Amino acid sequence: MWNDVLGHEGVKSFLISYLHAQERPHALLFLGAAGLGKKRLALEFAKTLLCESSTGTDNCESCRLMNLEDGNFSHPDFILLEQEQDTKTGRIKNIGIDQVRELTGKAAFAPVMSQNKVCIIDSVDSMTVYAANSFLKLLEEPPAGWVIILLSESEDKLLTTILSRVVKVRFQPIPEELVYQALLERGVAKEHALVLARISEGSLGAAVRLLEQQVFEVRQQAVAFLEALPLKMPMDYVVGRPWVEKYDRNQAILFVKLLQLLLRDLLIIRADAKIALYNCDIETGLQQLSRGWSSRSLKQALDIIKETYAALDSSVGVKLAQESMALKIDSIYKE
Repeated sequence: MWNDVLGHEGVKSFLISYLHAQERPHALLFLGAAGLGKKRLALEFAKTLLCESSTGTDNCESCRLMNLEDGNFSHPDFILLEQEQDTKTGRIKNIGIDQVRELTGKAAFAPVMSQNKVCIIDSVDSMTVYAANSFLKLLEEPPAGWVIILLSESEDKLLTTILSRVVKVRFQPIPEELVYQALLERGVAKEHALVLARISEGSLGAAVRLLEQQVFEVRQQAVAFLEALPLKMPMDYVVGRPWVEKYDRNQAILFVKLLQLLLRDLLIIRADAKIALYNCDIETGLQQLSRGWSSRSLKQALDIIKETYAALDSSVGVKLAQESMALKIDSIYKE
């Protein structure tokens, strides 16, 4: 069941048992990193709960009203609550009190087509404090037939009173081999599929997003920076670099992450450690690059990467953060 969702066999077994249980919890909390398939499995599970035969195999009207492929969820007994985009700023807003009030207002209505009414709340950890306290009332006394599925990357930001009223379902990283095979089936070249499977850390969703972000083109710019060290005229070099001048904050974070993984691989090579490289497709080039580094300088460079992450996570400008990182790494390389 739910073969479209990669991995998570233990979670699937639990959910199948849930379907057949006489007494079952009304609220589940799906926990795990982004891109592991939490939302997809939650939607598949919701479709099965609403299905007339509890199979979710598209053979009934309820299933047809839960079209996962085109995102058309018109089933009257299904509710999806998620973050919305601010029409003025374009930014994604936290789940607010008005959204929760609209949700609780629907609690007055019994299921129409199915025995259950299913509510999925994505990124529940993004709820404002007022929204979370309002939602707690619904969680404490849910209407008959309601099944509430909460999705979150972490439980750290959730109220303890919410955590005490849910059953936690943890999603672990998908085995690298499964991610690799899934990428091959999508037409990704073998050497790229293996790298993506490693740097996505068990998340097929993350691997797909990296492809969409042209990860290998961005990585080439990070490699070119390392190949250019030591810089003869540092300021002249950084001026005009796309990753300094043109990248937005998200692109800059990706560049820094890829640079971090390259430096990590160089450190492994210098230490002659028997650990798999993330960038295994360019190992020969990394072997050559590693000769210009000491283990000490690589560790210092990785500390600078951490500082850059912190800067990009704050209000520091992208250009300033990237320039500062490049100049500091160049200085360390020259020591």
